[in-house]
Amino acid sequence: MDALYNEKIMAPLISIDLIENAFKHADLQSPDAFITVMIEFKDGTFTLTVSNKISGKAAFHKEHGGIGTVTLEQRLRIIYGSAFRLERYSEEDIYVAKLKIDLLEHKNKMLTA
Repeated sequence: MDALYNEKIMAPLISIDLIENAFKHADLQSPDAFITVMIEFKDGTFTLTVSNKISGKAAFHKEHGGIGTVTLEQRLRIIYGSAFRLERYSEEDIYVAKLKIDLLEHKNKMLTA
């Protein structure tokens, strides 16, 4: 068993924003709608990939919105420094968010700080 499984180096609920956004922006009433959440822990790296079919419906416009993305990136930077990569992109009508955290790099920085 990988020793990292027993370490407390994952920030609680750090990935919830990406999963929540998939549900928020997908049109689940559409017959071809989907949300995919893939979690992988391999070689000391945590990877979360969330994808969803983009809703064809017009998004509800809020005067003040979109701070979730900014605050997630700020939290990741504060906690993991440069030991993470967050990618967001669209391919045709599919939105993908991929978070990769190098837990070994993060742990080593914590131990040497």
